[in-house]
Amino acid sequence: MPEAPHVEHSSPAVDAERKRLTSRVARRFLAYGAAFAIMASGPPSLVESEALDGKWHWVVYVIAPFTGIGIMGLIVLLFYRLPSAVVMTRACRKVLRQYSFDEFWPQVEKKSGKQSTKGRPKLTLRMKNAEGERSPLMHVIEVPNRGARRHPWPEGIENGVWVAGDLPFGGIAFVPSSGALLLMHPEKWDRLASDRESAGPDRIAKAEQAGLARRVF
Repeated sequence: MPEAPHVEHSSPAVDAERKRLTSRVARRFLAYGAAFAIMASGPPSLVESEALDGKWHWVVYVIAPFTGIGIMGLIVLLFYRLPSAVVMTRACRKVLRQYSFDEFWPQVEKKSGKQSTKGRPKLTLRMKNAEGERSPLMHVIEVPNRGARRHPWPEGIENGVWVAGDLPFGGIAFVPSSGALLLMHPEKWDRLASDRESAGPDRIAKAEQAGLARRVF
């Protein structure tokens, strides 16, 4: 196995990574929630306080739209983004209870599919290990998901990833240079059915306990 950056994430720190994952998701949603709450409540509070009376009354018309943006942002956050994040985070934690980051794949070929899922690009990748063995084409989603952005791929992913899982079933990729976690499953799920069926009872049972015996997303 070739030497990789941040090799300490290979196996001993799986429990710590689970804790980081939960706190990472919580911090992100608290930050978004606080920002939207301020936008939703700030303008009405200023109006009620009469702080913008007199020559500053025109500012009310400038800041009023932020109330609507804040309310809509809270609705989307609480009823769409948060449930999805909880499901994805729980799926990652189940995988990390069964598998460790004990395999490093030094080459990652990024493939951004033309299809789009709810406004976000559908990301797929293929990995290659030191012996030249290639992985199946894997569909990936970052957890926590950062939504639509100019550069959807985590920084440094092309320099290799640690993998926890069983590739015919799926797993998690850890990007050492950026600390990103990617939940993944085979893009051609049905084509690998025979590989999963012939994996043996121990591997199949482990994948079932990890929640990988069916498509995760």
